[in-house]
Amino acid sequence: MPLTATHIATDTATVTVASQMEEITDWSRRYFGPWWNATPAKPSTGAGIAEGSGALVLADTGPNRVDEVETLIHDYGFAETDYASARTLVSRHDGVTHAVQPDERLAYQADRHRLTIVGEQPKPVAVAAARLARELVRAQLLADGWTVLHASAAVKDGRAVLTLGDKGAGKTTTALLLARQGWGLLANDRVFARPEADGTVKVLPWPSAAAIGLGLLDATGLYDQVRERVLAGEQLHPTQHPSVTEALSDGRREPVWRADGKELKPQFFPDQLAT
Repeated sequence: MPLTATHIATDTATVTVASQMEEITDWSRRYFGPWWNATPAKPSTGAGIAEGSGALVLADTGPNRVDEVETLIHDYGFAETDYASARTLVSRHDGVTHAVQPDERLAYQADRHRLTIVGEQPKPVAVAAARLARELVRAQLLADGWTVLHASAAVKDGRAVLTLGDKGAGKTTTALLLARQGWGLLANDRVFARPEADGTVKVLPWPSAAAIGLGLLDATGLYDQVRERVLAGEQLHPTQHPSVTEALSDGRREPVWRADGKELKPQFFPDQLAT
């Protein structure tokens, strides 16, 4: 069956997300486009896309496929862990890894060159496909000498300023303030960095939804832009906690906290904050 596909590339790393549903591949193009090169790939068969296209993620929906993988995992025996804040059952058999997230209704199968994701609804599958495509690119970059730094980054005239520090140190605040002064916002939380032979350091962005606390949004004058989108019925990033959406709808500007003390932040795509 013909597939729709998005090809993702940065530096020497490449991955292709393919699906029978354009909604899933369009999601990857929107998610990665502001950060890396994300372009439509010529529709073809899964085997055709895989050739010369780096790693391959196949992502689709199916009414019974999650249950089929879960049954297989229970037959093989499994270990339990958390992945993406969800309970995950993992089994490895004959060189193939199977995993299922029963509560999320998502299932995974991975061999050396291909990762397959199935679920019951397109949006969770699209989010999972983008998350794992990013991990496949990260693995290729790390193998090529790149390092992930917990830092924000702002760029101007081909040069970058990185701000490093623990959570709450002001990394995002620094980058946003530089952006308000005409710098380009490259990243608010993580970057890839690699020292070069000429003594310079190359920097690449880490694709992610923008995650900016309510208080910081307010202090930088960006709160109303985000709230207007919520009031207009536009969905921000689906990983945003419902309590944050409620706070934006009500016009509350003070931080929202999880029970374990972690701040819950508005999360949105870069194209939802034009400035």
